[in-house]
Amino acid sequence: MKSQIALHTARRPRVKMLCMAVGLLLGGNTVSALAQDAAAPSPNATINLIRLMVKKGLITQSDADGLLKQANDEALQARAAAPAPVGVPADGAQPGDVRAVYVPQSVRNEIRDQVKQEVIAQAKTEHWAEPNALPDWLDRITWYGDVHVRDESWLYSRNNANDFIDYGTLNRTGPYDVNSITQGVNPPILNSTQNRPNMLRLQAHIGMDVKLGDTITAGVRIGSGGDNNPVSTTQTLGGGLIKKDLWLDQAWIRWQPNKDLSVTAGRMPDPFLVTDLIYSTELNFDGVAGHGELPFSDNLTTFATLGAFPIQYTGGSTGNEAPAQAFSNQKYSDDRWMTAAQFGFNWKFAADATWHLGLAYYYFDRMRGQLSTPCPIYTGINYCSTDDTAPDYMQWGNTVFLLRDIVPDPSSPDNYAQPQFVGLSYNYHIADFTNKIDFKIGETPMEIQAEYERNLAYHESEAFDRYPNGLGVPVNNYQGSTDNTTNGPYKSGPVGWLVRGIIGNPHPMEANEWNIALGYKYLQPDAMLDGLTDQNFHLGGTNAKGFILTADYGIAPRTWVSARYYGSKQVFGPPLTIDVVQLEVSTKF
Repeated sequence: MKSQIALHTARRPRVKMLCMAVGLLLGGNTVSALAQDAAAPSPNATINLIRLMVKKGLITQSDADGLLKQANDEALQARAAAPAPVGVPADGAQPGDVRAVYVPQSVRNEIRDQVKQEVIAQAKTEHWAEPNALPDWLDRITWYGDVHVRDESWLYSRNNANDFIDYGTLNRTGPYDVNSITQGVNPPILNSTQNRPNMLRLQAHIGMDVKLGDTITAGVRIGSGGDNNPVSTTQTLGGGLIKKDLWLDQAWIRWQPNKDLSVTAGRMPDPFLVTDLIYSTELNFDGVAGHGELPFSDNLTTFATLGAFPIQYTGGSTGNEAPAQAFSNQKYSDDRWMTAAQFGFNWKFAADATWHLGLAYYYFDRMRGQLSTPCPIYTGINYCSTDDTAPDYMQWGNTVFLLRDIVPDPSSPDNYAQPQFVGLSYNYHIADFTNKIDFKIGETPMEIQAEYERNLAYHESEAFDRYPNGLGVPVNNYQGSTDNTTNGPYKSGPVGWLVRGIIGNPHPMEANEWNIALGYKYLQPDAMLDGLTDQNFHLGGTNAKGFILTADYGIAPRTWVSARYYGSKQVFGPPLTIDVVQLEVSTKF
């Protein structure tokens, strides 16, 4: 009973408001409006509005009938109580004539809209028109995600060499005793001969962007992945049907004071204009990046992106651990960062043609490994002074050397343990030039990509002349030799480039949208840090060249199938040819 009284009380202001509106708009109408067929639309907008409110449950039918009757009764009473006109009116009306007040349609529309806005505003305030309305904070959140399921095959040439040392695994599981080779114990070896056909693999991501105010946005995304490598979220299925891992893939905050300027901090998507030549398309960046745009005209906009990104902290992942060498009094750390700047423009030079150009410089600071001080492993210590200059993550391709200067064991100077890590022989200061041109032929979209980069810190002689007595020389990237006891000539390089053409929609989001792309990639061993490159091409790393052929076809809204072929082989060194074939179905939401 109390709830009924409360409901009746809550409706009084609405009924009163509607009564005033109805009286105003129906004042010139006769009671015959009430006699119209209830099922037929009325020429009177107010009557239709009241009927609609009955259908929506805002008022009852009895309230509506009473409201209309009351409005018409009051209108008739007002006309009856009006004083009789004195004399003959200017319009010639005679006594007994009924005068109807004409309200222009524009005025009636204005009154109708004003009443509608007032009713809706009151409904939202009192929450009686939206009983299932969601909380306001949900309107600020945007959810998104994607799922990719693929069949993948790795196919190796029968002519491949079979003695490629996996230096990335050696560092992760090491140190490795290089003296044990003479005892028949091999270091970690790359698979270069045995095919891996029809592996079922997947990728999945789910994220949200949250609008925290007019200028602040935050984003969080989690993703799949078989390990914590930075360049892929691909997870191989199987493994005894065990549950799969999830990782924090992105977490960032962005301040955007206006549409042309933003600053992002945290773990963010790649902020630069690039292809997949030097960075994996799945690589995210840890750090801070600022992006600004300056429009010169409707067709030409320049942009600049600046960033600072930590790559590796010495002394461990947090940097809080003690120095590698006990009782060290070294004042400054050897932390490694990438600082970067990219400048470019977006120029719409024709109705359906746009040129995107970016000139970038990526400066990786102190990535080069350091030879240790003489290290007496034979005394029982398990570290040397520069162990933490080994890269945190690497794939394969970069030139490396043995980090430890191990002191011979005086008790056995000709045969002693030599456990080693490897470090990079060069620094990496990358100049990069990226172009993308989007255009149409008829109604068919097309895109041409071209990218060229060079490691300006590459100087081959430094890899051999850096330390005396033959220490610190490279241990890989030698040409093949017919003599199993010696290496062939050393061969590396600092250059990489890519060209690709795409016909069709690059990102099919609707049924029957499609694209076909053909590209060629060339990446010399020390053109780029091998740990940041795409894992699909040559299964990751540098020192690779070859063709990339892909095709996508939309089979439903936001769902498409893909076929990809990566045919690659080494640029320098013994033969290593790898073909990667992928058949994939993807959906995005």
